Amino acid sequence: MLSPMPIYRLSETCIEPLPETEFSACGVRERGDLQRLLRANISVVAPDVLVIDEEFGEWEESKRRIDLLGVDTAGNLVVVELKRDDDAHMELQAIRYAAMVAGMTFSRAVEAFQSYIAKLGGDGDASELLLEHMGWDSPREDDFAVDVRIVLVSGAFSKELTTAVLWLNERDLDIRCVRLKPYLHEGKVIVDVQQIVPVPEAQELTIRLREKSISRRGAVRSGSSGPWTGYWFLNVGDGVHEWNRNWEDRREFNFMSAGGGERWAKQMKKLRVGDKLLAYASGSGYVGLGEVLTTAVPWKDFVPPGQVATLPHLKVRASPSPANMNDREMCEWCVGVRWIQTVKREEGVLRSKAMVGTLLQMKQAERVREVLGALGVTDAATAPRTALAVPDEASG
Repeated sequence: MLSPMPIYRLSETCIEPLPETEFSACGVRERGDLQRLLRANISVVAPDVLVIDEEFGEWEESKRRIDLLGVDTAGNLVVVELKRDDDAHMELQAIRYAAMVAGMTFSRAVEAFQSYIAKLGGDGDASELLLEHMGWDSPREDDFAVDVRIVLVSGAFSKELTTAVLWLNERDLDIRCVRLKPYLHEGKVIVDVQQIVPVPEAQELTIRLREKSISRRGAVRSGSSGPWTGYWFLNVGDGVHEWNRNWEDRREFNFMSAGGGERWAKQMKKLRVGDKLLAYASGSGYVGLGEVLTTAVPWKDFVPPGQVATLPHLKVRASPSPANMNDREMCEWCVGVRWIQTVKREEGVLRSKAMVGTLLQMKQAERVREVLGALGVTDAATAPRTALAVPDEASG
């Protein structure tokens, strides 16, 4: 058993440790007390997580339930497994849960969250709350639940368990062990909360190494390994709740955009005049091929090709939040596009062939040829100067 450092009490004459205790000795129950308190104060063990359900267990042939199911600010699912005392096998149980929910979609998460809100007697809109938590302007199914994190919370952890967790983390899982150690002080229970795996001082490095490895695996899975073809994948970013993006606006006014944070602003600034991009609409498929005509500028300053007014003065179907309009980090960043081929959203092609992300270099030549063919593009003149040649009908 890994022993915690004691908590000390200062007096005028000495420094003395507080008496250690156990949750069971204090009458603290696992579900009725700890789980109830943590669901309302999840930041104690997982600072960036929003709880979307409790006792989640919607799968066949199993009566097991996830103590707390959450979503972090990056859109990843978070399984929180809670034990009042040491359990040598809780990591295995949590891994099973993570595997069971790995395929959860944004829409299914909203359903579960809405039911959870109602169960607690609330009346908030689950979709709006979830989008606000992640900093998204609209649902992006392809970016949701890319990974599943695990947070193990217990009053004690055995060396056997922590050794297993360290080994699993080295193989790119994201499992954290948070210890809740109770002490007594003047008749009250004081809880010392410590993340013991990974060690906080090494956590940033651990995360960077894991993200690098995950990115490498994701590139292989999405067909983005190999040299760049010269084409960009760019997610349209609209969806059921078209609050600030609409594919028909982009077709009509010849532009593409992304925003809502520094991460997406930096991505849009990568685009250069002459770049070719393939537009993808989540839930529909690839909807367009275009050539970039301008570098990225904020929405409020962007004049679309062929127009004399900026976007805020044009009759677009959807606009960004006014609160973000003047924030260069949170605002929408736009590039002008000459559309070579587009289709309506409902006519999108190769829905199951999407990559994961907002803006990505496409590195599988065969994938690019497949998308161009499905869009009806056969003119080799549309290919970037340094990229693959698109075979014409005569060459097959």
